[in-house]
Amino acid sequence: MTPRFSIPTDDAVGPFVVGLDVGSGGSRAAVYDASGREVGTRHHKVEHAFTTAADGTSTIDADQVVEELCVAMEAVLDGALPGPVVGIGVDTFASSLIAVDASGAALTPCITYADTRCREQVTALREQLDAVALHDRTGSRLHSSYNAPRLRWLREEHPDVFSRASSFMALGEYVALKLLGEGVLGTASAAWGGMIDRRTGEYVPELLEAAGVSADLLGAPRDPSQGQPVAGTPLAQRIPALADATWIPVVGDGLTANLGIGAVGPGTWGISTATSGAIRQLLDTETGTLPGGLWAYRVDARRTLVGSAMSDAGRVLDFARTRFAIPEDVSQIDTETLLGAAPQAGNPLVVPFLSGERGTKWRDSARAVLANVSASTTAEDLLRGCFEGLALSYLRIADQLREVGGAPQRIVLSGGMTENAPAWLHLLADALQTPIDHVAISRSTMRGAALLALEQTVPDAERAPIPVRSTIEPVAAHADYYRERLARFEILADVA
Repeated sequence: MTPRFSIPTDDAVGPFVVGLDVGSGGSRAAVYDASGREVGTRHHKVEHAFTTAADGTSTIDADQVVEELCVAMEAVLDGALPGPVVGIGVDTFASSLIAVDASGAALTPCITYADTRCREQVTALREQLDAVALHDRTGSRLHSSYNAPRLRWLREEHPDVFSRASSFMALGEYVALKLLGEGVLGTASAAWGGMIDRRTGEYVPELLEAAGVSADLLGAPRDPSQGQPVAGTPLAQRIPALADATWIPVVGDGLTANLGIGAVGPGTWGISTATSGAIRQLLDTETGTLPGGLWAYRVDARRTLVGSAMSDAGRVLDFARTRFAIPEDVSQIDTETLLGAAPQAGNPLVVPFLSGERGTKWRDSARAVLANVSASTTAEDLLRGCFEGLALSYLRIADQLREVGGAPQRIVLSGGMTENAPAWLHLLADALQTPIDHVAISRSTMRGAALLALEQTVPDAERAPIPVRSTIEPVAAHADYYRERLARFEILADVA
């Protein structure tokens, strides 16, 4: 289990900030001191789940999330702190949409990134618009995860709701509306909606027209420096300890995942290995033309988050456990030997697209492929092939990321999947041919939200260095194996 990156309350150095994180599994809050460490046991999670259906529905009640966050904040602020709370940093799962009426009431549940009911509108927009040019301009694809097709779907399929809406909000923006009396939309959150120009921060006219909305129906993007005072708001009345704080505009969880593990310096990549996976780099230089497999989300006038993601990372391990007669407790297998061994040409070749493909070709209909399997193939062989397939999935993203930001000087990695089988990092390092720092930190995404608040409210305080659990060095002799495997992987993926 990952050790907590925390400090006892008596040793904490004020002032303090609160980090808020809304993920697919719950809403969380924690208190952080000026060094960026969690304070004592002041963290709390309220669990929830998306409402899903066979038609592609994936939603959650937005007002429920507002209350969850209030409950979490009340829990972590129960009892005096040795200093004031000066900031609140907020992240949510990426890309969300709520129709809101003139009174500020939600007309729809929060439509999440996983909702695919607008897939017909995605097809229509791809035929109507120049998808390649728009990808380079917005940094996002025409895809069901983004807002232009969602808005068009609402307009075409639910015209009564669409006509009653006076605004369309992201989840974090709606939370701010309820708690502060004003919707506060971060630039990074707006960018994750897929409708703003990544270079100017303004909404793209062609997408507004195609979606059937005007810019004034969408929130004005605010950079992190454009915070909102909490004083005099419903939140200050409910939780007086926050009355002197500044609410930092909401951002997507991909940005805070990088911030939370320290993947912020020049040439530093952040890798996530949870149920899904991603590689991201925070750039403060012009990104130029964007390779087709990447996204690029504007953070502010100076910074852009560039990277790509895969739907299946830890999910592949879960699949292997239940389908390949592998013990539920993977520790019962000698993974150090299995995954630390040199690669063999006879290993199964696995394309791990259990849930379709995001990066790099964004094919929703893609499916997993198992090749080079014979009667003598064992469950352990299949497990090794699955982990190699994951390493190849990261490699194909890494190749495109190098086109934008150059070769990485450092790779920082965290995630629950790696906790279960840390030896797989040998395969990933060999595929990427770069050392990997596996950092020892939990709740890194929420910590990133807190760091964004500290950046704006306590900029000069020294941040505590994040402990590195281990550094995994690549074996140069294994590079050719993964390059040859990647060529075959791409052939199989194209027919999956």
